[in-house]
Amino acid sequence: MNRKYIQSGLIALACAGVLRAQVPADLEAGLRKIGQIVDPACTAILYRPLMPANDIRSNLTGNATPLYPGITVARDVSFGSHAKDVVDIFTADKGGANRTVLIYVPGGAGNKIELQVKEANAFYDNIGRWATKNGMVFVNMQRHPGINWDDPAKDVSTLVQWVQANIGKYKGNPDRIFAWAQSAGNGPLGTYVGRPELYGPKGVGLKGVVFMSGQFNILPVQPAGPPPGPGLFGPPAGQPGSAGYTCGGKGPNNSTEGALPGRTMGQPGGPNEPGPGGPGGPGGRGGTGINPEELLRRSTLPAYKETKVKIMLATAELDPGIDGKMSAFNQAFHDELCKVGPEHCPAMFFEKGQSHMSEVFSIDTADKSVSGPILAWIKKVK
Repeated sequence: MNRKYIQSGLIALACAGVLRAQVPADLEAGLRKIGQIVDPACTAILYRPLMPANDIRSNLTGNATPLYPGITVARDVSFGSHAKDVVDIFTADKGGANRTVLIYVPGGAGNKIELQVKEANAFYDNIGRWATKNGMVFVNMQRHPGINWDDPAKDVSTLVQWVQANIGKYKGNPDRIFAWAQSAGNGPLGTYVGRPELYGPKGVGLKGVVFMSGQFNILPVQPAGPPPGPGLFGPPAGQPGSAGYTCGGKGPNNSTEGALPGRTMGQPGGPNEPGPGGPGGPGGRGGTGINPEELLRRSTLPAYKETKVKIMLATAELDPGIDGKMSAFNQAFHDELCKVGPEHCPAMFFEKGQSHMSEVFSIDTADKSVSGPILAWIKKVK
């Protein structure tokens, strides 16, 4: 383990005065009670009281206009040919043009609004509010699976090119775009940045990327972590402790209680569709049933050794399988890129006291232990 470069990344963040922030004690106690599982529903219930009274459901029923005073939200703006090629765009009403742009690539089934329970509908608008409060234009992507291994990454490419061409209308700067992926969103974004043939005519189009609690194909490096597939973030699917099990241990967390009124399966905000799209699906760490030569050909590592895109790698302490240090993937990826030179080393961020879901549900709350370091890093990237 290359401690020199790990420490250098942390020192850079510490100088911004943010790494001292801690998860509030009552929240951390609640997260530790839930345990090291992937639990959107119970985590949403824990963090929902810290959010504004209104969320998208209030807006849909006509009880809140504007939904978030001082912020204009453009919902379901189309950026591509697929029915789910849509984004939500958040822009603060006050302020000038040429603002930093932040794209969010969600995990799970790819929903830009969480749907397991009604309390979850508050997320990921929370990241949008936080971004606008900090001078950014926020673009929240609805993600969907594809047929070919690189289809999800091609979708990211389509979005980046759309943002480059259109974000000026929303006061964004097309030359200062960041992207943040969490969980299963890492596969599409990670593959996009690592496959230059997917870029548009203006190149990769991103200043920096945050990869949070996920992984993608960096062969021949093989992190000593869980294999690809449903058990990526814990025990095999269908067993307690696996991704999607609730804190009550009663069964898979695939409820449609939070599906938005009037939305049907296949529509953004509607019940989830069956099929691929998890961390081991297309665009993930590598897939299964593919010959080793083809998997190696699909690797992103050569391009990452050449890229000028700045990288932050984040691990939640309460992610399944994490034992008090950075994930095996993040550590291996970091160490490999550091071999290119110190300036190529990713920033490393270990989220003490955070879980797989709280790391994103905590944004725009009194719990600034994640948002603080990420904001400091974005500001530092030139």
